[in-house]
Amino acid sequence: MTEAQKQLLANSTILKTEYGDIEYTVEGKGTPILLIHGAGGGYDQGLWAGKVFFGNGYKFVSVSRYGYLRSPIPDNASIKSQAAAYETLLDNLSIDKIIVVGVSAGGPSATQFANDYPNRCSALILISAVSMGPAPGDQDPFYVGIIHTIQQSDYAYWLFTRFLQSTILDMMGIPSQVYETFSPEQKELAQEMLDIMHPMSQRYKGTVNDEKMIEFYTVPTDNLRAPTLIIHAKDDALVSYKHAENAHSKINQSQLVLYDTGGHGMLSQMNGTRVLVKELLNESPY
Repeated sequence: MTEAQKQLLANSTILKTEYGDIEYTVEGKGTPILLIHGAGGGYDQGLWAGKVFFGNGYKFVSVSRYGYLRSPIPDNASIKSQAAAYETLLDNLSIDKIIVVGVSAGGPSATQFANDYPNRCSALILISAVSMGPAPGDQDPFYVGIIHTIQQSDYAYWLFTRFLQSTILDMMGIPSQVYETFSPEQKELAQEMLDIMHPMSQRYKGTVNDEKMIEFYTVPTDNLRAPTLIIHAKDDALVSYKHAENAHSKINQSQLVLYDTGGHGMLSQMNGTRVLVKELLNESPY
């Protein structure tokens, strides 16, 4: 835990904005991509997603959303104000346009940014992303409650990641039968994903805040013009693929790709997802 804490503090910067402080990091060179992480994450989880789904050749701008790590929850926090904080960050980094990637619970603020600041978003990519409040097929509230309990104890989370890996992955939406098909590289990435989320207790407030902000969320489309790629797995046991279908039905210029398998982490579809992303970006002006 001590080493994880040292690394977190060393690798990020805090920007003060009128929408609250935002923690971020910038890594790599190339086409800029804004990485917006899911529940239980932070800027570090965003970088992990960038590595998995994009590879090299990009300038990753990864943030910690409200309540995660060193990004506090401001008064009257909303998905709209979180998106506004992203725009302030881009101004600070002198980035005019950027590709926006929303993963899991990062989907709403990614979509909100693309809608509210269309001139700043060259493409929108939603991976296993939330697009509405609770939907049929989402993780059972009983198991969500267990996850919440684990999140509040760094030691409990450490025990699960070390000795009950398949159990914790299953609760996070990666069914055991999917995990069994993973290659050695994919299993290593799954363990890396779990390890990145140490210390977990510093991410719990964000998870609770997400549930409040997302409860009545609807996809904004009045100003969303960016070409959009929506990728989801039908066996995602955390965020139902109904979220993907909902986003696709509302975003006219979107492409929907549904895999039969892959779970919430989409690791078994990593290579196919990279191909889809490159095809989209080759068609999109940066």
